[in-house]
Amino acid sequence: MRARILAKTDVLKLVDLLRRDYEVIAPFPGRGRDSAFDVVTDENRHNIAIHLPNPYYPPKRYVLPHLEQLMRIKKTDGGYQLTPSYDETPRAIFGIRSCDVAGIVHQDRFYLGRDYRDDHYEHRRRNLFLVNVVCSDPERDIDENCFCVCTDTGPAAREGFDLQLMDLGDVFLVAAGTDRGEALFEAPFFVKGTAEHIARRRAILSEVRKRFKTMTSWFAATVRYVSQGKILDKTWQEIGSRCLECGGCTYVCPACTCFTVSDRRIGPDEFERVRLWDACALSGFTRMAGGHNPRHAVHDRRNRRFFRKLAHYFIQRELSMACVGCGRCVAVCHGDIGMPSVVEMIRRATVEIEATDVEPT
Repeated sequence: MRARILAKTDVLKLVDLLRRDYEVIAPFPGRGRDSAFDVVTDENRHNIAIHLPNPYYPPKRYVLPHLEQLMRIKKTDGGYQLTPSYDETPRAIFGIRSCDVAGIVHQDRFYLGRDYRDDHYEHRRRNLFLVNVVCSDPERDIDENCFCVCTDTGPAAREGFDLQLMDLGDVFLVAAGTDRGEALFEAPFFVKGTAEHIARRRAILSEVRKRFKTMTSWFAATVRYVSQGKILDKTWQEIGSRCLECGGCTYVCPACTCFTVSDRRIGPDEFERVRLWDACALSGFTRMAGGHNPRHAVHDRRNRRFFRKLAHYFIQRELSMACVGCGRCVAVCHGDIGMPSVVEMIRRATVEIEATDVEPT
């Protein structure tokens, strides 16, 4: 993986270079903790922020939109004309965090890595250029809910990006993850680095890893307990009793893949088929056509959510856990059943069970 040095005064030159070929998306600060990804324009380019709280609304929507038209259906004489809808817009996400890169890699494995490939996802993904920014500022990049070190997805991504920027204090170290990324090193504002730059990168990463406040150290044990079906029903009920069924955890999760499909009229003789995100927390998620719902109880749906994210079967199938440690579920959940809390609840309940199995000799 080749690397170059970029002066901090030249960051916008890199953004402008990308804008020649791509619609560039970047993070912008809002009021207080708020931040958001938006399209870069001549008017707002100076407001791009490298170090800021990670936006709650994940950038996975640029490969899997919240609402996406799949096809148009037009009624004709004697039948219907079906026209697939594909988004071919070249986009570059500048400033995407490592956890969100891991989320998109997980989406790739789900939508493109098995027997059936999703055409609409594939069209967007092959036109997407990712510029990862390493979380190196503990005060601005990392909040109390981040736990990417526990899911092995950060603070620096190891795969999935085209370029990766890391703040070394006075300059940025820029690593290329693909041939597309390395091709940009031909620009005159990139210069060769030294061994000292590499050593400084390693030292910064070593120090940053110590600054995470949320340490979910029982992930491996929880995966084993969930996979073996050792979680008691009363534990799932305790988790479910806290759920308000808002779906927020799903809508902010970079790794959730669930959607539903709906047809709707858009003209006298024309319809569209759309795909939109769905959430396992919602009562209608598992409702069947006849009205029967095999997972009517909320704790049963919470069971399914965490089984989907933590069970060995799915990890083996998709080669990664469906959690990237971004901490968004912790921030938005009013019932305190984000991933770290659930892992801790499962671990605590299982320890109590194991303690009762010990007999004196």
